[in-house]
Amino acid sequence: MTTDNTPPDTTPDVTPDVTADETPATDGKKQKKPKKPRKPFDINRTRFFLAGIVAAPTLLALIILFSPYFHINHVAVDGIYRVSREEILTRLDITDNTHILLFNARSAQSSILQNQYIGYVRIERVLPGRINVTISERRLTAYFEHMPGSFLFLDDYGRVLEINTYFFEPLPVLVGLDFTRFQLGEILEVPDAAAFGVVVQYAQLLNQYNITHRVSHINVADSANIRILIDNIEFNVGGVTHADEKVRTIIQILETHPGVGLVPGFVDLREIRRDYIFQILY
Repeated sequence: MTTDNTPPDTTPDVTPDVTADETPATDGKKQKKPKKPRKPFDINRTRFFLAGIVAAPTLLALIILFSPYFHINHVAVDGIYRVSREEILTRLDITDNTHILLFNARSAQSSILQNQYIGYVRIERVLPGRINVTISERRLTAYFEHMPGSFLFLDDYGRVLEINTYFFEPLPVLVGLDFTRFQLGEILEVPDAAAFGVVVQYAQLLNQYNITHRVSHINVADSANIRILIDNIEFNVGGVTHADEKVRTIIQILETHPGVGLVPGFVDLREIRRDYIFQILY
């Protein structure tokens, strides 16, 4: 009978942990599990994706261009007085099928400005189908009979707006004015530009104070003795000095003595003073 005196093995049985990506190595070191190979690059799929990105905006643009929703269906015109709405619409050249994005606003603006009465025009697009046209007209101020039976229509800067043989609006007629040449749409050329400037300034003031319609003639034969004829009264305003005060004085005289123009008379306004003498002309 043999007795084994070897003490029992009390060392715990430990198994090394192994992760899914690791395999035990024979040399005691951990080794990573080889990764799965990537899928090959699909060039056709990429091309299809890029084509979709490019085609989407193009398709959207085509829908907008051919959609009647963006056809111009309303035109608002503001600021016209002498110029008719029909003329503005004709110069805009808009039809029932005119697309708002294809509408040539610059060409329409140039066409509208061919009318000499129009000094400024602004055209605005309002989606989906509205056009706003804002116009500023030049102000007709006086007539000048450059030859018997033919009148130049002048604005308050002396620009020729129209040439006609008749007129209906009550505005002053310039007499005694010498001129060199004229062209439609341009300022009347005169030998004495400074004297003409005096006439223009008085025309602007008369228009500013809304009394132009009562003025029948402005005699500018002598730029130092300009004579304004209102209701049979001839006002000698002299030159350009104190022009604004002189025009306001004319208005005050007419308002204070409403019947003063029933008989031909003369008032000297060449100098500003407190009292003025109304001289009856026989």
